[in-house]
Amino acid sequence: MSCLVCGNALGADRLDVGAHPVASFLREERSAEEDRVSMVLGQCETCGVIQLRQPVSHEKLVPPTFIAAREPEDHLDSVVDKILELPGMGPDSVVAGLTYKDDTTIERFERKGIKKTWRVELSDLDIQEPAANIETVQIRTTPERMEAIAAKYGQADLLLVRHISEHTEDPGAFMRGLSALVKPGGLLMLEIPDCTANLNLKDYCMVWEEHSLYLTPATFAMLPPLGGFESLYIDVHPLPFENCLVQLARKTGEPRMPAPTPEAAAEIGWLGDYARAYEPAREELRRLLQGMRESQGKIALFGAGHLACAFVNFMGVEDLIEFVADDTPEKQGRYLPGTNLQIVPSAELVSQNIAVCLLALSITNEDKVIGRNQGFVDGGGRFLSIFRASTRSVFDAGKKT
Repeated sequence: MSCLVCGNALGADRLDVGAHPVASFLREERSAEEDRVSMVLGQCETCGVIQLRQPVSHEKLVPPTFIAAREPEDHLDSVVDKILELPGMGPDSVVAGLTYKDDTTIERFERKGIKKTWRVELSDLDIQEPAANIETVQIRTTPERMEAIAAKYGQADLLLVRHISEHTEDPGAFMRGLSALVKPGGLLMLEIPDCTANLNLKDYCMVWEEHSLYLTPATFAMLPPLGGFESLYIDVHPLPFENCLVQLARKTGEPRMPAPTPEAAAEIGWLGDYARAYEPAREELRRLLQGMRESQGKIALFGAGHLACAFVNFMGVEDLIEFVADDTPEKQGRYLPGTNLQIVPSAELVSQNIAVCLLALSITNEDKVIGRNQGFVDGGGRFLSIFRASTRSVFDAGKKT
């Protein structure tokens, strides 16, 4: 098996979390059949990139209905200010974006005086399926398509690409496609989630069928050369769950394979450590949840997204959970993929006498959700988090019960 990034062999280490339904495919009926996709992580023994050994085809990932992802934004003002200080950036610079995830960054540049901006539209990529977006954009970001788009809009002095690089099935073709949109000497901003904490804390909700690459600052540096870019800097923007990595690179030449670095080489073996801790983590969680059920009462989950799917399915704890609470009307009444857990309004936490509710959502949103469900807390209910990085982690709180 070859590395998606550098083409060299993947090492023997692997983490197989099994075959599971796509997390966005909520079932209408409990008895409805589900297609499953296999997820096995590998690590390149040369460049160190952790990745799906066989990426899931974009065709299997187009959701029934499109739901826009809400990426972190608190850091974007400082990101924009720093870019505008770089040589060559000014009011006449052309700033472009690849997807809807770049719109708010483009708006920030416009407020700073940038006059000419544009973004690749789905119609430019001949994407007609209403629910298709990121998973399809990544495979259609090829040199040929992007050359035609550059001819239409003009090449950019700065191209913004937030939270899509980690979705790529063919990172080389993707990066060459991005290069076609950028002027010689122009800049590329890539932003991705940082997997360092999840790997070190042994948090397995990181694995997702939509992500083919699981990058750290060291391995993130492997991407720009694939498009003929030279990395200028990588900034780490701290967040409670996954840090944001922002990389600025300049187009300096022709696409080439990345050269392994000592920093990336030092991470070879991280996947082996992560994989060896998987079964012990599953066993630990089961003991904790069983103890909670016996000493406190019924357990529910909050948040019917891919994090909840990963937690229940990868960790094998469906039988210890009553239901999934979620206040998104479109999700209610359906079933969490891979399980028989029904999705219900959060009011059910009180009406069904739940004792412990596990938060399966971004750590940054925990306080907001708890505030909206104060009645559950006032009645003696307890909110915990599925993540080890949270101050409310079930892995810590459960040991004290």
